[in-house]
Amino acid sequence: MKNYEFENLKAFNISDKLKYVSNTIIVKHILNEKTGNIMALALDYGKVYKPKLTPFSTFVNVIEGKAEIVVDNISTYLQKNESMIIPGHVLYTIEANERFKMLSIILKSGYDDLEP
Repeated sequence: MKNYEFENLKAFNISDKLKYVSNTIIVKHILNEKTGNIMALALDYGKVYKPKLTPFSTFVNVIEGKAEIVVDNISTYLQKNESMIIPGHVLYTIEANERFKMLSIILKSGYDDLEP
């Protein structure tokens, strides 16, 4: 069994477990598996998150504050409880014009032959 900060079968509040740190991007891995991962992030004002390029789509959901997602120089603003699907093979940034917290989920498709 893998050791994560978030335990299986125990209720938790992501926003409470994810704290802001001045001038920092905090990343907590909720799950990190061969078939995908779930991360919670807290970005302080002025920080820019530049994820690596992936062939897989990424689902993002803002859980507190407001985030700016920039894809091909086009900005989209997501507020609390708003989500977006970012297609694979696309470079993007997530910018903090104010502090915010979000979830990022990547499900890697095409790996049906992987062992659990």
